[in-house]
Amino acid sequence: MMPIYSCSVLIVIVNYKAPQLTIDCLGSLVEEASLFKSCRVVVVDNASRDDSGDKIQTAIAKNQWDSWVTFIQNDFNAGYAYGNNLAIRPYLHGEQRPDYVLLLNPDTVIRPQAIAKLVEFMDHHPKVGITGSRLEDPDATPQCSAFRFPSLASEIDSGLKLGLVSKLLDRWIIAPPVVNEACQTDWVAGASMMVRTDVFEQIGLMDEAYFLYFEEVDFCLQAARQGWGCWYVPESRVVHFVGQSTGVTTPTDQPKRLPQYWLDSRKRYFQKNYGNFYRFLADTLLIITTFLWKCRRQLQRKPATNPPYFIQDIYRNSAWAKLFNPVAPPSVLEQNNLAAQHQARLQSESLDANLVTSLGLGTLIKEDLATHGGDWTRPGFQAIALQRFGAWRMTIKFKLFRLPFSLLYKFFYTFIRNVYGIELPYTVKLGRRVILEHQHGIVIHGNCVIGDDCIIRQGVTIGNRYVEKPFDAPILGDRVNIGAGAKVLGKITLEDDVNIGANAVILKSVPAGKTAVGIPAKIIN
Repeated sequence: MMPIYSCSVLIVIVNYKAPQLTIDCLGSLVEEASLFKSCRVVVVDNASRDDSGDKIQTAIAKNQWDSWVTFIQNDFNAGYAYGNNLAIRPYLHGEQRPDYVLLLNPDTVIRPQAIAKLVEFMDHHPKVGITGSRLEDPDATPQCSAFRFPSLASEIDSGLKLGLVSKLLDRWIIAPPVVNEACQTDWVAGASMMVRTDVFEQIGLMDEAYFLYFEEVDFCLQAARQGWGCWYVPESRVVHFVGQSTGVTTPTDQPKRLPQYWLDSRKRYFQKNYGNFYRFLADTLLIITTFLWKCRRQLQRKPATNPPYFIQDIYRNSAWAKLFNPVAPPSVLEQNNLAAQHQARLQSESLDANLVTSLGLGTLIKEDLATHGGDWTRPGFQAIALQRFGAWRMTIKFKLFRLPFSLLYKFFYTFIRNVYGIELPYTVKLGRRVILEHQHGIVIHGNCVIGDDCIIRQGVTIGNRYVEKPFDAPILGDRVNIGAGAKVLGKITLEDDVNIGANAVILKSVPAGKTAVGIPAKIIN
């Protein structure tokens, strides 16, 4: 069949323990792929730890799909966004750059012309950056596929479940009634979501700090803030076997307890996009309204519709819980013990302000004080406490409220830099229980990443050696021990448990557990 469309499309499918669904999905793409001048499909197996990889690769070879399907075996499961990004990243530049990227769930089957209808719509509307298909059951019953952004009003509506309130808050209900004509919307379901490649170029890839859920909501919000439209295109029809790839939202079963990654994602969405105070209000409203619904349900003997332990789980992951128990439950990404490279990438985004907001500024500073022997007069402790304070004040979204804290921070930062000779800006991504053994002259570049339990002694410089490359800064893993007078320079990584000798100059990455000494440094064990 001769191609009808001159554009190129990249389709990404992330599989997790659903090999047969993935194979069926690929089978439904055969005719559709032939409609385009270039259509590539990348299947990423997110460390299923079963026979998924073998089954999918066998099916690709048996059906001779090799010419248009590529299989990637991921060594660890870092979530939906990470799996998609892994496939998309190599195609964003160069001759292979597609015009459109379609994110497609493995638990879907493409109806004829489904992808073509999305492409046609976007070709005719160049300001539209994202489109979504009409998702439907096998019997063609439509599913909700176009949504509004979560808000305080939507939290009230989802908590109360009261018809009168829902009518009053109609403009903010997350899932409005299904329509049969193309319409603009806030976000579309990631089960079948097409993205113009220019959107990735402008706002970046999906946020990998989401393990599962809310990543497409966040992505559509970032695109909207840059002026890209998001549209629901019901002419594009895709069968969606709801919840089969995750097991969380299977409609025929009793509601299941929400997994930790859903709670982590909800928390990150509100905190990242609207700030701490907004998240606090969202948590409060959802807890109160859900409690009121529970009381009404018991009085009216209505069936339970919320997942088990819903109020307890929302509270346990809320801003309220941190007032009484500042130690947050570990996220799924933390529990998975990801490989060092992915951990470093997440650390660069999350160690800074997110650390002080998740654990609490007071908790971190108390921990730092204990780490420095309980002596608050030690310059190293004062420098780290100020760094924590500087990172914390940047979480205040309103600049007017932030101003007095910024003035205070700048005053003490200048004092510590000029009097103690310690330069530790708030932009350093600083882990927990870091020790600065100070006598003089510790300089740390503003884009460095420093893991937990590191020891940095006097006379140390950690940072960029090229003036023209201001963002090339070292990444330190956990328990890195740097001797006095050492220099760690350039875009390098010191992995976990590395030891750096006194007066050493480190210009290359050092593997985990090794010791480096000398000028330039050599690895000695």
